[in-house]
Amino acid sequence: MAYRYDEFVLQPDAYKLIALDMDGTLLRRDKTISQRTKAVLQQLQHRGVAIVIETGRCPSGVMRYADSIGIDLNHTYAVCYNGASVCILGQGRELSAVTVPGREVREIAALAHACGAKLHAYSQDRALLVEDHNPYSQKEIDHSLSPFVEVDFNTLPQDEPIYKAIAVGEAAKLDKLRASLPPYIYEHFAVMRTDSYFLEFVAGKSTKGSGLAQLCSILKLAPQQAIAIGDAENDEEMIKLAGLGVAMGNATPELKALADVVTASCDEDGVALMLERLL
Repeated sequence: MAYRYDEFVLQPDAYKLIALDMDGTLLRRDKTISQRTKAVLQQLQHRGVAIVIETGRCPSGVMRYADSIGIDLNHTYAVCYNGASVCILGQGRELSAVTVPGREVREIAALAHACGAKLHAYSQDRALLVEDHNPYSQKEIDHSLSPFVEVDFNTLPQDEPIYKAIAVGEAAKLDKLRASLPPYIYEHFAVMRTDSYFLEFVAGKSTKGSGLAQLCSILKLAPQQAIAIGDAENDEEMIKLAGLGVAMGNATPELKALADVVTASCDEDGVALMLERLL
C-alpha cells in the first residue's frame, strides 16, 4: 500500500532527477502551473537536480508551459511523444529518438478507419500529420503549437519516420479498435489510452519509462536516483522504473496501486507538497 506524501520520509540527497507528467500533474485542471510549484522546481534545479517533463506532447507543446516556470531551459529535459523522443528543451536538440516507418502507420490507419475512428500522427520529418479538422485532431492542433499538414494516411510514404500515431474518436469506437488489434501491432508499438477519445500507438514500444531510462543513461544516473510523478495509464512505466514513484491524488486507481507514494491532487499543489520535502 502506498504511503501518503506527508507520511513518507524522503532522503533528499538520494534523488538527482525529477520526472513530471504534464496534464493532471504539473498542470492544474485549468492548464496553469501554480506559483508554489514553480518555486520548488526553481530551487531544486538551482541545487543541481535535473528537471524532466514527460508527456505525450511534442516539444513545442511543452515549451509553451515550461517557459513560464522560470527554470533554465538549457538544462531542462523533455521526454516527448510518450517516450519516443528525448530532448533538451532550451536547445531544441534531440538526444535520442525512436520511430517506425510510415508503412506501419498505414496499417494503424486502416484498422482505425474500419472502426469509424480517425488518425493523426507525429512525423520526424513533417511534424503533425492530420487527416482533417475533426474536433479531436483540431484539439491537438490547438494545444501542440506544432506545424501541421493534412495527409492521406493510406498513401503515407512508406519510409517516413513516425514517433507516434493517435487514433481519435468517440470512446466506444476506440474501445472497439483496441479490442480488435491483431497481436503484431503490439510487437511494434506501445498502445495506451491517454484520454477517452485518444488511443495512442507509440513507436518501438516506447513508453515514458523507456524514455526516462534512456535519459538516465545519458546523464549517467541510475533510475533509482529519479522521482517520477504522474496520474494516468501512460505514466505507469516511469512510475515503476523510478526509485520513487509518486501518484497524484487525482490519479487512476491502477497508478495509485503501483506508486510508492500518493500526494495531493493537481489542484491542491500535489507536486509542490511532495517536492518541498526535498528542500
